[in-house]
Amino acid sequence: MHRRSRVFCSAAVAALGFTTAAFAQTATDTQAPPADFTGPLGEVAPGAGPEAAEAAAKPGVAAAVPPRRDPSAPLYGIAARWRYIMVPGWFLDFFTQKNSPLYTPGSFGLEGFRRKVDKDDPNRSWELNVGVGYQNMSPPDAYWLGKGKQKDQDTDLVQARDLSLITMDAAFISRQYFNKYFGIHYGAGLGLGIVRGKILRTSARQQADGSFRVINTQGVEMCGADPSSTCKDQLLNQSQGQADGGPYQPHRFQETSVPGALPIINLLLGIDVRAPLPNGQALEFRLEGGFFDAFFIGTSVGYQI
Repeated sequence: MHRRSRVFCSAAVAALGFTTAAFAQTATDTQAPPADFTGPLGEVAPGAGPEAAEAAAKPGVAAAVPPRRDPSAPLYGIAARWRYIMVPGWFLDFFTQKNSPLYTPGSFGLEGFRRKVDKDDPNRSWELNVGVGYQNMSPPDAYWLGKGKQKDQDTDLVQARDLSLITMDAAFISRQYFNKYFGIHYGAGLGLGIVRGKILRTSARQQADGSFRVINTQGVEMCGADPSSTCKDQLLNQSQGQADGGPYQPHRFQETSVPGALPIINLLLGIDVRAPLPNGQALEFRLEGGFFDAFFIGTSVGYQI
């Protein structure tokens, strides 16, 4: 009897021990994850220790979600531009009676910009754009006559030699996108153009048929009715350096009133096509026109960082 009692007590103690162990195991399974637990994207769980941060940074473990860009932070970028320059005859007619229009593709430059997105409209941005460039301002050889001047006495052969502007400008530009890819822009600014090259003048004589020619004192024609193809530069060079004596004693001389620098007025309007890149940046293609001390149409390609 006593032996049976001892066996029963031993079995009861053993059963109680297994039950306690099983309960303890169940309670442990429902506790907080260990300190080295990381979430599915590599983020460290709340309360996790430094070991979890190290584990998230190890190869093979998903990286943490990168922080989103602050929408109020400025954006930066660079652009390259090309322009077709136009100074049409109707514009020159405001200042001259006779002239030669300028049409040239010789204008290009580099730009840098700082842009901020409008807080009320994420498709609108405000931009400070600064640029440097080169602009050809050499019209073809032609006869010119200023406003209020006498045609038979004051008409001159005008020849521009490497006349150009080295430009520096700053403009404020607003860009409005209608969707992720397409928008418009407009803006205005000021700048400075350093004048390079020179202008040469020679008095011209009016003929009976109304045309103009440059004829020296020996009666030799130095430049015909079409200066772009009939001028004899060798003869004109020989006459240079002497005082010009008017239509019947012509000598070529350099115009001294050309300024060393000119203020630049910049007005522009155009369309934008944006190509987002996988890295979060974007390429921008622009077609624009306006006024930059001369009328222009052109294009530019920008990279938004």
